[in-house]
Amino acid sequence: MGLLDPINALGEIAVDVLACGPATSRCCPPRKALRTTGRSPFTVVVDRADDVRFTHTVLAAHDPSAGRVVVHPTVGGGDRLLWHDILHAVADGQPLRASSCAARDTASAQERSAHAALKAAAVRRLTVLRAHRIGWGVWADLVALHRTCATDVTVVHHAGLPADVAHLLRHCDHRVLTSHADVQALYPPARTSGESWAEGRHR
Repeated sequence: MGLLDPINALGEIAVDVLACGPATSRCCPPRKALRTTGRSPFTVVVDRADDVRFTHTVLAAHDPSAGRVVVHPTVGGGDRLLWHDILHAVADGQPLRASSCAARDTASAQERSAHAALKAAAVRRLTVLRAHRIGWGVWADLVALHRTCATDVTVVHHAGLPADVAHLLRHCDHRVLTSHADVQALYPPARTSGESWAEGRHR
């Protein structure tokens, strides 16, 4: 995962997000270098008490036809990748093409398939639940996904943020939501809200 957009007039590029971490804090890029200009920031919902209302509210908003996709990731599945779960969530029960969901695909191939599926389905918000159980590298991949495609990415972390993730977020354009009221405002129930995505995405 590389961030290859020029960040100044000399054509220099932003460093890879994966280079950012507590052990390399003196080398971390400035936050402005990773800013998603003209876009909603990467959104983190911190659910410290693992309140079931947060999960229910987010799941109830899953509506691919309206551009809202919620992923409840598979954890501990060996080589199973989050990209595979994203593809299934975007398909919303419809059959996937074999080439898109092959379990033997490399991580980069599955990532490309996920990018293509999000674009083809016009997904405007992708939400990943149970983010406290995914690896730090996957967090960095999701930050890059948010920055490099038209889909706004939200992760729901059902615990306090660990130091390495908090450090990563220091160098990314992000916002943190902590209340159930904030989550309800961001996730109207599927097919019941008259609010358009254009009205709601920049809250």
